[in-house]
Amino acid sequence: MNRRVLLPLLLSAIATCFNHAKADFGDADFPVGIFNDGAKSYHDAWCRRIKKKCRVRFQGKAMWVEGQGGIQRSQYLGYKFDLEGQEYYNYISYKSNNGKERKEALFLFAHAKAHREFQRAFIRWTQQEASPIPNYRYPNSQGPQDTQGRDEGLNPYDNPPITDWSEKTTKESPPGINCNSPVYRNKPMCR
Repeated sequence: MNRRVLLPLLLSAIATCFNHAKADFGDADFPVGIFNDGAKSYHDAWCRRIKKKCRVRFQGKAMWVEGQGGIQRSQYLGYKFDLEGQEYYNYISYKSNNGKERKEALFLFAHAKAHREFQRAFIRWTQQEASPIPNYRYPNSQGPQDTQGRDEGLNPYDNPPITDWSEKTTKESPPGINCNSPVYRNKPMCR
């Protein structure tokens, strides 16, 4: 064999043997096993009527409303969507825990982006697709500016899986105060 061909082949083989650390993507790699339980996310919605706040969570084969209850993927029957004015209505049909009754749940969203994120997570949940996009983004850091760390500890991938659906991470606003407004957002009563 020709030396001009053999020498570059030999050098590249030696380089790959000693440089196996660069075979992975390093800082871009997700931790091993992070998607084993399926996609995880949470979405702040209104439950059944406007202004009745609730937090919807997806984790593995479960979908639930924090502090209230939920369903497993096997209980899911169907989905309907409706748009009325500025509100997005998401109707989910499911079998009750006893398996005899057909029930309906309604989740409303006022913002198009929040609704799209919910629909993407819902579709991934129904298909049980463990795709990291967009669930891995920090929930309160979804802008082009660098606001990492403002997720208030709610990133579902940074926390262990939730086993108790009654656990609640949302805080109730004091009467007459909107803690989402710029005026009250950082006040002690809204933390």
